[in-house]
Amino acid sequence: MAVATSGIDRTSALPDAILLHILSFLHSKTVVATSILSRRWRKLWHSAPAVDLDDSLFHGKRELFVRFAYAVILRGGLTHPILKFRLKSQKYSYAQCDLNLWVNAAVQRKVETFDLSPCINSGLKLPIEILTCETLIVLKLANITVDRIVTVQLPALKTLYMYGVGFAKPEYLDNILSGCPNIHHLQIYSLSLCLRSYNVVRTFCNLIYMNLSLYDFKWRLILALLNSCPMLQNLVIRKENSGTRELDLQHRLFPVPGCLSSHLRYCTLQNFYGSEVDIQFAIYIMQNASVLKRMTICCPGASSDADKLRLLKRICKIPRTSKTCELLFE
Repeated sequence: MAVATSGIDRTSALPDAILLHILSFLHSKTVVATSILSRRWRKLWHSAPAVDLDDSLFHGKRELFVRFAYAVILRGGLTHPILKFRLKSQKYSYAQCDLNLWVNAAVQRKVETFDLSPCINSGLKLPIEILTCETLIVLKLANITVDRIVTVQLPALKTLYMYGVGFAKPEYLDNILSGCPNIHHLQIYSLSLCLRSYNVVRTFCNLIYMNLSLYDFKWRLILALLNSCPMLQNLVIRKENSGTRELDLQHRLFPVPGCLSSHLRYCTLQNFYGSEVDIQFAIYIMQNASVLKRMTICCPGASSDADKLRLLKRICKIPRTSKTCELLFE
């Protein structure tokens, strides 16, 4: 605790609201440690509005971490809100019943930011209660399986981030996206995009940023998604393998998505291998994005300089609808 040269503890003189805001940015283990500072701090941590649990801070003591998690999450009953909940596991797998209880406690205490990242191959399933949390604004999920869905109702959700999330049924991803009517930012990493059809029914009227990292790649599906995101401003696509499904030439008959004609300003194509269908998609974007400011094309490191030069020459010749579009080639 910082103490001024005059000997006055200025930090402890701050109002509780400011101190609790400061505590919300710290790991829960550090927050609990503040209880030794003084009588005032001894009870203050009980009202901290965030739970941030990381098992790497417990140096291999799994049982101690589990007991600590229960103590932090269940402190004060259900009277104090948990606005931020983060559980990161690097070493251990936990019992499903423990995870269910922790998540339910966060939901009941009106969590707004939820970040769940168990260790890889933990075998843990996503507690379905989080999918009906009406206060949730940010949802980040990694290394977990969605094995069942009853209903998805996330009216306040603005940011959805999924990394390595598995789905017991392909339609579960579609169900989750359909239950987020006000989403602004969408990031999906390292999974097959398995919407049930190319006719995406849901319109994401508030989505302005979409970042997709896919193995099972279908350019036509990307076009269908764009058609459902009329306000999209920033699109990032990363291919996780060089294979690409053939781009049906019928894409030329697609109505130009509204976001291309009026809103899309930035487009980034990562792991661009330069196949004919990849180039077709880049051409489609550059010829239809009326207000595009920057198109960034990133080639994988394995590409030879000659291949990169060949791609650069070809893509530079593409006429751009937007007169202010800057082409970056990395």
